[in-house]
Amino acid sequence: MSGVVDRLLAQLPGLQGEAPVSRGASHQAASSGMSIHTVPPPMEDLLGPWARLVLGLALGTMMAWWPYPRTCGFPLVGYLTAVCTVVLGGGWAAVSAWRYRASLAHVLSLILVFYGMMLVAAELLPRTGYAVDQATWQCQENDLDSSWSASLRHQSVRNNS
Repeated sequence: MSGVVDRLLAQLPGLQGEAPVSRGASHQAASSGMSIHTVPPPMEDLLGPWARLVLGLALGTMMAWWPYPRTCGFPLVGYLTAVCTVVLGGGWAAVSAWRYRASLAHVLSLILVFYGMMLVAAELLPRTGYAVDQATWQCQENDLDSSWSASLRHQSVRNNS
């Protein structure tokens, strides 16, 4: 049976001139310090992981300058959705970089995932009681009305002056 397998392996186009490898020989090659050289992927294959990483990094960078209030209510939900997109984008880039063996892109993607998880934790921990500062999920109507009325009064005073 092994003779048939060796003959069939010898007919493969990439194995002409090479001796068939038995199970014991593969163990000996690994223990003798020989290394297997992998061929790096072509540059056009690396474009995908790096493009995903750049998109994730752009969104992660923009999260530092989030223009809307995120204290409670629907603005908080929008912010948490955007932060979850950062985490998912970093994970998507990490999987792609792992598949194409792009080590630097993979490490940066994992850092992006960690950054997104820190942003999520910064909003969730005060609302779940694990932080010194306490925050709520929903806005009280009088807090919202007073903040709107205070800003309107401030604008009307400025316009009258």
